[in-house]
Amino acid sequence: MNKYIPYNITCPLASCSRSNTCARYANYQKAKAEEASFMVLNTDLLQVEGEGCPYHLVSERQRWARGFSRLCKSIPSGNAKYLNVYTPFTQRRFYKARNGEFPLNPQMQADLLEIFKERGADLSLGFDCYEEQDVLVEK
Repeated sequence: MNKYIPYNITCPLASCSRSNTCARYANYQKAKAEEASFMVLNTDLLQVEGEGCPYHLVSERQRWARGFSRLCKSIPSGNAKYLNVYTPFTQRRFYKARNGEFPLNPQMQADLLEIFKERGADLSLGFDCYEEQDVLVEK
């Protein structure tokens, strides 16, 4: 059975004990009322037992960051050379991330802060700005 199910797949199981908190079930109800066609989990293959549904999605508010130019400037000059090599970004993507052109999820923030800590940056400066985003997570 395919364990990874894309987040846009809906779930029609109203009998599930967790359907009242599940984003998949909420999306099913919305799609049923508004859409001519949509994708649904195969209920014949679902093995939902009690509270252990592996497909349960909830909407969670997360704090995403944009830009880390202040952190880069706080690194002592001897440790700042080739900083982009130590990050998970390509050189072009590194400069876009540094300038805040796209948001960084909490895991990426933690990874970058660890790299800046190793290089001697002042972590109290934090990222350039933060924004709240609603994200679907499996729980």
